Amino acid sequence: MKNVFRYIKKGIKNLILFILGLITGGTIFFLLIFAFVNANTYVSIPSLMGEDKETAINALKEKGLIPIVKGVGDSVLYTDPPANTKVKKGRHVFIQLGRIEKLKVPDLIGIPVEVAEEFLTEYKLKYKIIKIYYPDEKIETVIDMTPKPNTPVMEGDTIILKVASSEVNK
Repeated sequence: MKNVFRYIKKGIKNLILFILGLITGGTIFFLLIFAFVNANTYVSIPSLMGEDKETAINALKEKGLIPIVKGVGDSVLYTDPPANTKVKKGRHVFIQLGRIEKLKVPDLIGIPVEVAEEFLTEYKLKYKIIKIYYPDEKIETVIDMTPKPNTPVMEGDTIILKVASSEVNK
């Protein structure tokens, strides 16, 4: 009878040690996986507005990002994600190209208002935003502007942007 209790006691001790070993091994495994997954470095997307296509592509590749070019033209209008956003290396970054003439009103119709504001600020043009209620509009987008695109302007002139917004006159 004493031998039976000794075997039971020894079996319970071995089972407890086995369970503690599993818990310790599992913890070490998850810590290693966590360290490996978070080992990717983050980089900041450079400001490329107004840069030429090749310069923009090279700047993104140097940071370990994958550029995807959209649109036609000679200059970068904006990137998505926007400049100064921190992303993991290997992320795709969209480059929107367009034709930029610094002394004419740029064509901003159809572009998100945040991008239009950055663009006008970059070219030292003042602007005023008039929001027009569009209940289904998820992103505030420029739908009209005065003066019209390609109209000659001087630095410091004011551009009036009419923006579609679901947050007006609720």
